Amino acid sequence: MKIAFTTCTNSWVPFARVVAKTLLQYNPDYTYFICITDKPEPDMAPFYEGYDIVPCDQIGIGDAELNDMVLRYGINIKNVLKPFYLEYFFKKYPQAEHIFFIDPDMVIYDKLTTIEEMHKTSDVLLFPHLLRPQPFDGKTPNEISYLSTGTYNLGLISIKINDNTWRFIEWWRERLREYCYFDWKAGLFSDQKWINLAPVFFDKVGNVMHPGYNIGYWNLHERKVTRENGKLLVNGTHPLVIYHFSNINIPNKRLFDTQQNRYTEADFPLLMELFEEYRQASFAEGYEKTIKKPCYYAKVYEEHQRAEGRKTVKGRIKLWAKDNLSKSFRAKLKKSLAGFMEG
Repeated sequence: MKIAFTTCTNSWVPFARVVAKTLLQYNPDYTYFICITDKPEPDMAPFYEGYDIVPCDQIGIGDAELNDMVLRYGINIKNVLKPFYLEYFFKKYPQAEHIFFIDPDMVIYDKLTTIEEMHKTSDVLLFPHLLRPQPFDGKTPNEISYLSTGTYNLGLISIKINDNTWRFIEWWRERLREYCYFDWKAGLFSDQKWINLAPVFFDKVGNVMHPGYNIGYWNLHERKVTRENGKLLVNGTHPLVIYHFSNINIPNKRLFDTQQNRYTEADFPLLMELFEEYRQASFAEGYEKTIKKPCYYAKVYEEHQRAEGRKTVKGRIKLWAKDNLSKSFRAKLKKSLAGFMEG
């Protein structure tokens, strides 16, 4: 038995269904789960249909513990809960060969042969953002970006079931329970930055160096996708296995939305073809019907934050600004005030 799972809110279930269909098309021997970091809703039943749905309040986390994490992290609970779900599957399916987490914004284009081969010698498989140096040319992202956000992209991680990986899960779970914040000054970047330490702390941690896995806007400088005789290849020699459609804008047909200035869509006509296929697949799975659904836990977090904010003058000012000023204007104001204070 091989397990694959993703985590998402109700609004992203159509993306999780795209993952399922493409994963199982090439890897029918996997058992796939959609793990909902949200409250199940009756009107989502048509989108849950056909898949094993695992809500986060049904994996053995106590109500008080889950509520505490929701009040800390809000919608980012989806990242906090990755090791909790690994623990759940570890205990529920001890006979599994391995457990593979995959972000919901990915498409699988081939068999996961490298993962299966590497697990013969490695217990934990990690996926670096970059395999080759990135030029310092004034554009972003660059290598400094990954000193801040982490060496590894945690859109993918795979583990075997044994004592070594149990220790890894326990360690990661405890760190994320308390410190899964986005806090640049503290050296934290959600669930991701912690994994820089994993190859030092644990045995048999493997780096997946196959360039066909986890291609995204951050590593296109080293990975050229082509189609030859109907087969998608990376750098002319490796099959394209997983593309990570991160930071896209589906309504506006933008493959690159906000987090990079190194490329334009015109630079990658073949990737734009794949992106359009992804868009259409997402629409077919119900994207337009679910994408605006609010996350239950995000609402709980927001209500808590507002209640806390109303307790102080500073908090009430921040709430007024949030309710009356645009996000972009608030960002400019914050930057201006920071510069004024430093001056």
